[in-house]
Formats: sequence, C-alpha cells, structure tokens
Amino acid sequence: MDTLRDKMVIAGRRFEISERSRSIRAFEFGTATILLLSDLLALALASWLAVSFVAYLNHTLDYPRVVESALIWTATSVWTFRALGLYRISYALDLQDEWYYVIVGLGIGVTPLLLIFTIVPALSSSRLVLICSFVLSVMLVGLGRSIAHQRFKSLKSRQKRRLALVAPSAHLIAISGEIEDQSVLLTIIPVDGTERAIAEAADSSIASWYDSLRGRCDEIIFSGVPTTRTALLVERAARDGIAIGFAPPGLPLQAYRLKVQADRHQPVLLAGRVAACMPINAFLKRAFDITVASIGLLLTSPILLTAMVATLLESGLPVFYRQTRVGRDGKTFEIIKLQSMVRDAESQCGPVWAVGDPSKDSRVTKVGAFIRKTSIDELPQFINVLLGDMSVVGPRPERPVFVERFRKEHARYDERHLVRPGITGWAHVHMPRSPGIERMAERLDLDLFYIENYSPVLDVFITFKTAVEVLFQRWY
Repeated sequence: MDTLRDKMVIAGRRFEISERSRSIRAFEFGTATILLLSDLLALALASWLAVSFVAYLNHTLDYPRVVESALIWTATSVWTFRALGLYRISYALDLQDEWYYVIVGLGIGVTPLLLIFTIVPALSSSRLVLICSFVLSVMLVGLGRSIAHQRFKSLKSRQKRRLALVAPSAHLIAISGEIEDQSVLLTIIPVDGTERAIAEAADSSIASWYDSLRGRCDEIIFSGVPTTRTALLVERAARDGIAIGFAPPGLPLQAYRLKVQADRHQPVLLAGRVAACMPINAFLKRAFDITVASIGLLLTSPILLTAMVATLLESGLPVFYRQTRVGRDGKTFEIIKLQSMVRDAESQCGPVWAVGDPSKDSRVTKVGAFIRKTSIDELPQFINVLLGDMSVVGPRPERPVFVERFRKEHARYDERHLVRPGITGWAHVHMPRSPGIERMAERLDLDLFYIENYSPVLDVFITFKTAVEVLFQRWY
C-alpha cells in the first residue's frame, strides 16, 4: 500500500503536514478575551482622563454620578461591540476598517446616552464628560485594537490547521485549491472509481490510515464519498480530538449559513435564511433607507442645486440623466443621475463599461468630470431610494446588457438581485469606484457576502465609511 506521504501530490501540488498547531477554538477565545480586556482598559482610562480634563476646567462634578455614568458608558460600548461581532468575527478586512468600526460602534453607543442624558439631566452629572469620554475612547480603543490587530494577524498567519481530505481526485483538486488559498496545510487521501468502489476504498483507506492520522491531523473532511463508516469515524475522532466535516460537491464558497438538524434520527443539512431577506431585517433596512435618504437629500440640496446650475450652464437641459438598470427580482427601473456626459455619448460606441478617472473620458464634460470625481452626480439617487427602487446600501445596479453577460459568466450573479441595489455597498467601499470588468468575480463575492451577512449595524458602517471616503477622495 502506498504510504501517506506518497499521497501528498495532487495535480502537481505538494502539501506538507505542519507541526502540531494550537487549538483554533482556544485561539479564538483568547483573541476575544484579549480584545475585551483591552477595550475595558481603554474605556476606563478614557473615562478617567475625561473626568480629569473636565475637573481641570473647574466644572463641578458629582463624582458618584460620574462613576455611574462611566459604568453605563463602558457597558453600552462593550455591548455595542459585541453586537457588531468585534469579539467573535469582524467584518473588518484591514486595519483601516477596524478604526471605522470603533468609531461607528462607539458612535452608536454614545448617541442614545446623550439623548437620554439631555432629556433626563438627573441621570448624568455631565454630558461634557461623556463627550470627552467618547473622543478619548475612539483614540485609545482604536490604538489598542490596532496593536492587537497586527499581533493577531501575525499569530494567525503561523497557525495552520491540518486537514485530511477524502474525496475523488476531481473534487480534491477544486477543494484543495480553495483551502490552499486560505493558507491551510493539507493531507490528501484520494479515492476513485464507481460509487461502490469509492465507498469501499474510503472504508479501507481510512481504516488503514486512521492510526497514521492520529496526533497529526486536526480535521478530516469528506466530499462526495458515500462511506459507511462515518458514524464510527465520528466516534473515534471525538475521542482523539479530531473534527469531522463534510463538503458537499459543488457547494459555493460563499454559501448560506448551514446547520445540521436531526429529523427522526436522520441528519439533515439545512440552509439558513438569507439575512437581508428576513422580514424584520427588510423592515429595518427600509426604515434606514427612508431616514438616511430624506436627511441626505435635505443636507446636500445646496450642493445638488449648485451642480444642477453648473450643468445647465455647460450642457443645457435636461440636467438629469435617466438610464435603465436592473433592480430587485430582476425588475428594471430608471436610475437618476446628474448629466455628466455630452449628448448622445453612446450613439456610436454603444454601451461602454466606465473605468478609471472620468476626466480622461472624452465623453465626459468638464462639470461632469468634477461631479463624478466627487460623487455629486450620485446625489439624485436618494430620490430612487425614496421611490423604493434602490436602497442606500446594496449591490450597485448594472445595465441590462451587462447583466445578461455577467449572469452567463458567473453562476451566482442573479443572487445580487435578492435585494434592492444600493447607492453604495460592501463591494463599493472595498474596491475602486470603477473597477475593470475583469474584477466582476471579486465584486460579486463582496456583494454576496453583504447579502448573506446583512445587519443594520453593517449598513451604518458602510454608510459612514462611504461618507468619509467621499470627503477624502479615495475612490480612484
């Protein structure tokens, strides 16, 4: 029989077994504990510095009330961070995102407290202390998390799970490619042939190799293998601290949350509901959209009116540009933008995918280049939001001609249409504003991640990050 080491090469790839890694769960628990302690220390220090600063300004303070307010502020901040997932998983893709989350989390925590303390002043000795605590907490919590972020990133890069993949070779090539991208070291056990032969080979191979895997493997994953020894393997693996997993063939990398449910002793794999499509989330999202669009349209109306006048003087009427886009459930609607191109810009060249700096596009007017670069041309889309065609946050809407192309090239493309398209989105804040058409797969992954992991807090985060990046011009 071939040795385990001889089975380590698949499609020209060689995988090695690393030294015994520490427990993944222990690492995650330790990470959460360190972050919690770091946040508590930073919040306590921020409160103490805020009190000291306000006292230095000769403000009279009721110290028992100050302590109560500080405890409420700390508890509220930690609860908000927990709701954000910052002690479990973080949606932050980089260090910059971590700072955005700190600001959003603390902002969500401080806003209701300021309202309550304003309405009922007796509950707080000083709103100034709370405001100072917020500012100092942003700096100290952000600093602590920045240090922790870098440290955890370094530790995680050295922490490798050791997997034994048991599957037909065709499945192994695809699965190992995905896992290799995640820097996980593999042990490969290929089994091929008919369904019966595969089952027998899997039983025989695992029975023979299991002792070799003990102490050298963290997880055994089956894909497309109808083995009859699964129950026995699960029992033995439980004793040896080895996890057993199943990867159904063809399951997308970003699939809906799955859970196992026992139905009359028969395990059933259930796909959870899509977060963005749940009724309560749909209601909260629509309420958020109406609120933000109304406030946004009101606050930006002077800028919008100025841009309309400038467009009128350069290009004449109409100042608004309407274009057919594909929205929720594949239904089309007319998106509203400020006119930024010359008349009949596509009369000869046809539909063109916009890429790069608009000032270098000969079809774009001088005013159009400016309003595109500053995203002012997008402001009328608040009207689309109020009409119910769009959302503030969601996948960007595409033109029907491009939708037809992308749905042929990307299997899950139509799932973008489960929700209303957005003015901004998860992909929008993590990619250039006008990425090349060749990056659609990356953009689709980010859009599907948002749909499957939606939360009201995530919408607040994306909206805040969009506003900051528009102000500081980081789109190109």
